[in-house]
Amino acid sequence: MEKWLSLWSIGQDGTLNDFQSIKNAGFAGIEIWAEQYRSREYLDYAKQVGLKIGIHLPFHDLNLATPDSVVYERTFNVLTEWIEILSQYGGQHATFHGGYAWSSEERDETLVRVKKRLLQLDEKAKQHGIDLLLENLIPDKLNYCHHIASNVEEWLELVHFANIKACLDIGHLAVMGNDLEETIGKLGNSLGAVHLSDNDGKADLHLLPGEGNDLANALYGYLTKYQFAGPVVYEINPYKYSLKDITDHLSKVEENV
Repeated sequence: MEKWLSLWSIGQDGTLNDFQSIKNAGFAGIEIWAEQYRSREYLDYAKQVGLKIGIHLPFHDLNLATPDSVVYERTFNVLTEWIEILSQYGGQHATFHGGYAWSSEERDETLVRVKKRLLQLDEKAKQHGIDLLLENLIPDKLNYCHHIASNVEEWLELVHFANIKACLDIGHLAVMGNDLEETIGKLGNSLGAVHLSDNDGKADLHLLPGEGNDLANALYGYLTKYQFAGPVVYEINPYKYSLKDITDHLSKVEENV
């Protein structure tokens, strides 16, 4: 398995030298954060320094689960446009959010709609040689609306139905309250990537590993046990840490291997 870095972690003002630092630190690839205003420039930087490329598809102002046909049309068009761009850069995977039901009462009918849309989106992705990775999300604790997928059973059902992959965000999983090893075992060969950060089990803080409840303490052992070979993507809070903080952390990890 390889260590990658989410470009959300470097903020909006990254330079070509930053990308060289990312590679020099031992990261094998990066995950583009599509909402960043220089995301296309970041694609060029990644290609120039020889980093592997994936993408976190945009989700702000978009909703794959919406009952509104106009919102869905825009969502589908934006996501497929980014999939096409990713393929032009030799990208490998596209992580995405499943959207949300407008109210928790609409969960069941929304899931029917989402299943159909996952098949449509995956058809486009496969045309471009891209693996779709559905990410687990933190549930709305008020239960006002329903985030898809915010429980493990629902997540597994959608991944298996559409024959796509899963992106396991271990920080989200901790807040969801599910066991890490058990979840990795349930995902099995459907696990396509891991988002790595730490938190206190209550909020999605995106701390460096070891600065919260040490969620990743046994992660690599579990991944090895279940023969995972995909990317482990560091997704670290850019408002708390600098790129140097992240690369220094990785250097210490590599020294202790």
